[in-house]
Amino acid sequence: MKSARSKTLLVLLSIYILLQFCWWGYLLIQGNSNKTIMVLGEGFVFLSMLFFGIWRLYKSIQQELALHLRQSNFLLSVTHELKTPLASVQLILQTLLKRPFDRAQLEEFTEKALEENKKSQQLIEQMLHASGIEHRAIKAQIIQSTPQEFSEGIQKIFPSYPYPVLWNIRSNKPFLCDSSMLTFILKNLIDNSFKYGASEIEVLFIDAPKFLEIQVIDNGIGIQEVDRPHIFDKFFRSGDEKIRERSGTGLGLYIAREMALLQEGNLIFQPQEIGSCFIISLPYGT
Repeated sequence: MKSARSKTLLVLLSIYILLQFCWWGYLLIQGNSNKTIMVLGEGFVFLSMLFFGIWRLYKSIQQELALHLRQSNFLLSVTHELKTPLASVQLILQTLLKRPFDRAQLEEFTEKALEENKKSQQLIEQMLHASGIEHRAIKAQIIQSTPQEFSEGIQKIFPSYPYPVLWNIRSNKPFLCDSSMLTFILKNLIDNSFKYGASEIEVLFIDAPKFLEIQVIDNGIGIQEVDRPHIFDKFFRSGDEKIRERSGTGLGLYIAREMALLQEGNLIFQPQEIGSCFIISLPYGT
């Protein structure tokens, strides 16, 4: 791996430079003892700059290694996520060819095939969103809405969930948003909550001093402290096998936060004793 070789080369070069510098310093001090303080002072500055540069290069290599690992995990996840629905659709079609079925059975098979096809479409849409954000090809179409209007509209298009979602509106101030982006963010957060064991989810609209806050609060398994600094990184997935065994690509939260930023807002995670709380902040309207 190129990054691993670069890391080894950096360590060897750093040791060589340090030893060479110490030798030069020794020769200078031996040649003229009156310049000892000057040599030591300049040497300290040089060493400080050298160590800072080495540290920055080391961090950069570490980040490259972590990104490479996340990209590898992403490719494996995408392959699995696409292969599973495609295999299911193929099995359904092969079953339909074997013998005739009555209308009820045909409807059941068709609904199952459509459901699997929808999973593939959602995955492809996520990758397109991520690519668009990366290349700055996605722009927010800002409109003004009220919490009541937006929540009523979004509930009509949301899919059915295993448990009801409580929409709690405590603000009547108009706010600015891209309706489709905000819908994507909320759907992603709610889907994640149910995926990770939540049976109670509340979407709370409240006033904050500078922004409208939309809080998505659940009673699921939460997020481990070690993972919290990285949950919005592209391709990041937890190293906990109990979490990794669930489907996912590591793109959802990355896209959600980038979309919040495109709306001049933000998306943050707020730790809780039980479950999770994500807070979407969006600017007020006029």
